[in-house]
Amino acid sequence: MDKFGFVILHYLAPEMTRRCVDSLLEMPWNLSVAIVDNASPDGSGALLKSLYAGREDVTVISNPSNLGFARGNNAGYDYLAGRGDCRFIVVMNNDVIIRDASFPEKVAAAYSDTGFAVLGPDIVNPGTGVHQSPSHFKAFTVPELEALKARYAGYLDHFYWKRFKWNVKKVLFPRAAGESALQEKCLGRQEGAVLHGACYVFSDVFISKREYCFNPSTFMYFEEDILHFECMRDGLKMIYEPGIQVLHLEDVSTGAAFRTESRKDRFKFNEMLKSIDVLLGLME
Repeated sequence: MDKFGFVILHYLAPEMTRRCVDSLLEMPWNLSVAIVDNASPDGSGALLKSLYAGREDVTVISNPSNLGFARGNNAGYDYLAGRGDCRFIVVMNNDVIIRDASFPEKVAAAYSDTGFAVLGPDIVNPGTGVHQSPSHFKAFTVPELEALKARYAGYLDHFYWKRFKWNVKKVLFPRAAGESALQEKCLGRQEGAVLHGACYVFSDVFISKREYCFNPSTFMYFEEDILHFECMRDGLKMIYEPGIQVLHLEDVSTGAAFRTESRKDRFKFNEMLKSIDVLLGLME
């Protein structure tokens, strides 16, 4: 069986990280797990080190500070790629669970069929039934990104008024304020779509050509769009594979880091604006 590496980025929510990692260790796979603690202020990184001490198949990497999503995951990717024994490296959120024991065989079969550099599985939110990948089938254009940038900047300029209107909408029209539409499962394999960022499988084609999995210029958000742009630019094949499924419990670490939804939203829109600028810079 091909060896698989798994990168699990950890920030707070230690029980979720433990659940994710233990679900992997229960499987009869040839694997190595790299848990990357992004300097969790609750000390849970040390707790995880103690929990998995003595296991040769689990390594806990302690970042000196919170490096964000891209550089945090890059630390785990760099560690596993440097070992040189993983044909595939799976980078997934700590709130993703894999239940399918045949996951490695299905990935290997998809690789044999397509020679992919990056694979995105069918990512399902079990609470809502929403299928989250692909995120979208076409990449953003420069005008679309400029429009998004203006929209997010306008939201921040009138933040409290926008939050008030949104809260009223949730009370009066709860359906309209919820998920706009349930995304159905895409039944066919897709090449070149923008894959959801909760779970990626990177093959040896990608590993041999890339020092990092995500562009290190962002802290959070738009990593999936930037990765898609770079892969299309560099001729690295990306596929969505509906026959491989993972569960996404969603937004645990980011939610745990903020006391209020208001603070979380401010952080989100500020980081989105920065990441859009990174993508626009690459596209120029």
